[in-house]
Amino acid sequence: MAKTQIIATGGTIASLPQENGDVIATLAGNQFLDRYETMENVTIRTSVTKGSFAFDYETLYTIGNDVLETVHSSDVSGVVVTHGTDTMEETAFFLSLIAAGTQKPIVLTGAQLNASHPSTDGLRNLMDAIRVAQTPVAGKLNVVVVFAGFIHTARDVQKIDTNALEAFDSPGWGPVGRVDEDQVIIARSVRKYPPLQLNVPKPVALIRLGVGMTGTEFRRMVDGYGAVVLETFGRGNAHPSFTAEVKSLVHQGVPVVVTSRCIRGSVLPVYGNGGGRDLERSGAWFAGDLKGEKVRILLGLLLANNATFDEMANVIAQYSQP
Repeated sequence: MAKTQIIATGGTIASLPQENGDVIATLAGNQFLDRYETMENVTIRTSVTKGSFAFDYETLYTIGNDVLETVHSSDVSGVVVTHGTDTMEETAFFLSLIAAGTQKPIVLTGAQLNASHPSTDGLRNLMDAIRVAQTPVAGKLNVVVVFAGFIHTARDVQKIDTNALEAFDSPGWGPVGRVDEDQVIIARSVRKYPPLQLNVPKPVALIRLGVGMTGTEFRRMVDGYGAVVLETFGRGNAHPSFTAEVKSLVHQGVPVVVTSRCIRGSVLPVYGNGGGRDLERSGAWFAGDLKGEKVRILLGLLLANNATFDEMANVIAQYSQP
């Protein structure tokens, strides 16, 4: 029988309090399994052991390489990645980009309460994740996050609460399914996207707009970057002084992608006088309801893979569709 492989990367689910009171990711390999009773036919390997807030692009590459190597093994039927909650949605999305053609379930999960807490949610989340990883039809979902009984697609999931046990949601379209005791319920299908080659992403500027920010400030913030993501106001709007700066960047071959700082809804070029229509006229691309931190990962991977300007525009357009 094919096995479920856990890939441990640290996070709260693998953390214990230290003598000085700090909570630090320390559990790796069999130490992790000793803490959590799991199902039969489950094995574990360690990729990294640290809080996900300490991840960088090289960490994503390491985890991605471990996941691809594992999922392509003939004796593995599904993969569970235990992970810190701070950047879980970004790692999930990165994995979904490089494993888009995979037919085996890849599931991320973690915990809000550390492994020593008497009410830790780690065990339930881990067991639910294993159940999803052992459900072949879940492979059609590509990469998912399983948390607090819900199944979220990597594209849509967001961490919405700093400390509640139900830490994740998919604000735009809702969860794709849920785990009810030992039953895995998948409520809808998901769109297929083109896979990208594994690589270490290139740096991309992520700028969240606030009232009073002007094009002059924006220019200073994005200097030296190969691509820029703008988390704009509302439907996709910025101060009128941004228009010329965006046009200048695009003229230099630097992609500028518009997203919204709103938790729900899509960007669309509607307003003039510095609004979305002017940003579009300046050459910016609009990313639908895809969130800024995920567009940043996508652009970074496209840059690392030496995609042309037109190729990047095409991929952004595809991933902008839910």
